[in-house]
Amino acid sequence: AGAAACVAASRSQSKRLKRKLKKLERMGQERVHWAAVNKEMLGCAPRLWMEVLDRKHRYAQLLANYWRRWQLSDSRDNFFDWLDIGKGSMIDLPWAPRRLLDEWQVLYLKREEQPLFRVRLEASTGRFVWEADGTPVTVPDSPLLPEDLANGFCHSSSVSSRAWRVDALLRPLLARTSRRDSLLAAAREEVEEAQRRREAPTAERLQEIAAPLIEEGLLCRLRDRYFEDRLDAAPTPDGKGHAHFDHIHEIPSELLPGLGWDDFLKALDHDQLALVSDTGSMARKKKDKGIFVLDSFGPLYCGTKITGLFHHSSFVRGHCIKVAGGITIRDGWLVTLSPHSGHYQPSEEHVNDMIRDWKDRGVDFSRVHIEPYIKNK
Repeated sequence: AGAAACVAASRSQSKRLKRKLKKLERMGQERVHWAAVNKEMLGCAPRLWMEVLDRKHRYAQLLANYWRRWQLSDSRDNFFDWLDIGKGSMIDLPWAPRRLLDEWQVLYLKREEQPLFRVRLEASTGRFVWEADGTPVTVPDSPLLPEDLANGFCHSSSVSSRAWRVDALLRPLLARTSRRDSLLAAAREEVEEAQRRREAPTAERLQEIAAPLIEEGLLCRLRDRYFEDRLDAAPTPDGKGHAHFDHIHEIPSELLPGLGWDDFLKALDHDQLALVSDTGSMARKKKDKGIFVLDSFGPLYCGTKITGLFHHSSFVRGHCIKVAGGITIRDGWLVTLSPHSGHYQPSEEHVNDMIRDWKDRGVDFSRVHIEPYIKNK
């Protein structure tokens, strides 16, 4: 009797946990009922709506930090005006650097660009092929390197025309990051060499090294005497706690007086993301991760994630979808499937429906690794 009671209690607790999980899913994931097909579609997670609403589609993880700062500000400006042209435009949070806010603008594909990432299943084989040219899908794919272009690699028969069109689409969007990285690295080398030579950090010498970075909007820490004060809101509701710099409407281009080499290196640390605690997620590079979206209208999209630039929301411009997650495909054959996405949070039911459909269309799952719906960590 005691064992039976324990089993009954365990089942009851399991049911309560499932109900709680369902409730949390509804709270954390927008679900839109599509009356025409009588089905629920997945909208972007509410915490990421600001990325969709932002005309620049800046990465929501970064925007959220400035959103929290705006909420404390008692500003009369709406959030985006405050951030871009108001008092918030002079704030550069160390844990969410302004540099990244400028660079991490998520690409939302235009209709004419979507076919480059659209995938279809071969009816006879269940193989994944690109709709654009019929070649087998491989995701995640390897980035095309600048030296490939310099060496005329674009004429290689081993690289499809679709791959070059994708590279031509993405490469310009990474140019600003690449240029800034190079300038910051060069400035650090120059400062460290000056320290080794025991060169005096004169105002003229510091300004000379800083000039290219200031043109890029960097080194705010060395130009704004109220850099630290701006990081938190004024402690009084009328904002008078910040009255001493309320008259300043833009950060000067000249460096502050009395700076030394250590001050310069600290500012470089800020702009090179050394002060960000989660530096892994803040790295602007192609991740070794394939992503997919099953559109609400049926098309399947696949690509390689690029943090801050290319995400699940890129394929459908933030619109509703059926399923989203991670995927690995090699030469057209499915290898791994993951039901996890930051922008969309599909239910187990949505994922299982998609898997059944793919099986019916010939996809062989006998050697496919499917990650559990609930992450182990």
